[in-house]
Amino acid sequence: MRTEKIYEKDGMCMSFHANILETVETKQGYALILDRTAFFPEGGGQTADTGVIGGVRVLDVQIRDGEILHYTETLPEGTAVACALDAEARFRKMQNHLGEHLLCGAIHRAHGYENVGFHLGADYMTFDVSGPMTPEEIYAAEVEANRAIAADAPVRCYVPTKEALQTLDYRAKSEKLEAAEEIRIVEVEGFDRCACCAPHLDRAGKVGLIKIVDAMHYKGGMRFWALCGFDALRDYDTRLREIRALSALFSAKPHEVVSAANVKMDEISQLKASIGNMRREIVRLKLALIPPQKESVILFEEDMDALSMRELATAGAEKTEGVFAVFSGSDETGYRFTVTAKSAPLRALAAEIRKALGGKCGGSDLMITGQVSCTEREARTFLAAKFN
Repeated sequence: MRTEKIYEKDGMCMSFHANILETVETKQGYALILDRTAFFPEGGGQTADTGVIGGVRVLDVQIRDGEILHYTETLPEGTAVACALDAEARFRKMQNHLGEHLLCGAIHRAHGYENVGFHLGADYMTFDVSGPMTPEEIYAAEVEANRAIAADAPVRCYVPTKEALQTLDYRAKSEKLEAAEEIRIVEVEGFDRCACCAPHLDRAGKVGLIKIVDAMHYKGGMRFWALCGFDALRDYDTRLREIRALSALFSAKPHEVVSAANVKMDEISQLKASIGNMRREIVRLKLALIPPQKESVILFEEDMDALSMRELATAGAEKTEGVFAVFSGSDETGYRFTVTAKSAPLRALAAEIRKALGGKCGGSDLMITGQVSCTEREARTFLAAKFN
């Protein structure tokens, strides 16, 4: 490879000067090959760095056929160029990536599990380990990883000799490393040693904070969602705002929100039970006003919930030899409906309703439900013509 990888030796390098060795025109735009670069190409679960080269935006960085290609929309002028990374984005990636090393290192020391997956997205960092863990074990690993931050442990990235590598105890994510000519080690002094190709912070304290926000059992092991550094700070701020809003909504102190919510849920359950009793009483009273008859019964209610409509129509089928239909709504907004019958097959009626009244519905021979966009008069006329 013709390009010196600054990012392997100095992850904190955010600006540098380089010479353009070659330009290539591709479907993605122009690709520049530099004699040295601090731009990390996509790999190992981490996206490529972006920034500027000679004042021109760098959109992507990839390794193709042994060359590091910096994709740009246009070409910078000259061969000697000033280069700058999007420092905030790069720093965020390094906070999260080193945080993942610390977490996986803590899990490996405690349980012997291997890291078998890593992805750094725009919102979260996820990683997978090879065995199951309890909530208590997860929290213990989280605390241990944060101890490295509190200790501000130094971070060193280096390529040991093959002889030194044979006696070195380190974690590795891929068996392909065994065939590699060189293996780069990222070491957090006293806490972790891992094979990794990505750029890293020079001290663990710069991670700031590590917080696991979710976990699930996955392929015999665990998948974790975690946030580090400023990502964790933003998430904490969002959660705090939500808790304050709930605190105001429930008129409760922030640490009492859950208790207040449980009280409200109990009140809602009691109200639902009371409403259910009233609904059933309304249905009973309405049915009492309808005498048994041969003709179909078609009721229009201004505002009746779906369950009440179903209960009324089900019981009402005993009142008529035709159909018992309940509509709720208005000519302006349309109607929801339930139609029942003891003897008239209704399944075929659904298709006729859809065609004649401009609605959607379905069901069985005993009951069909749906909604229509017709007027009350049109619905009554249609059903009367069918069953009276």
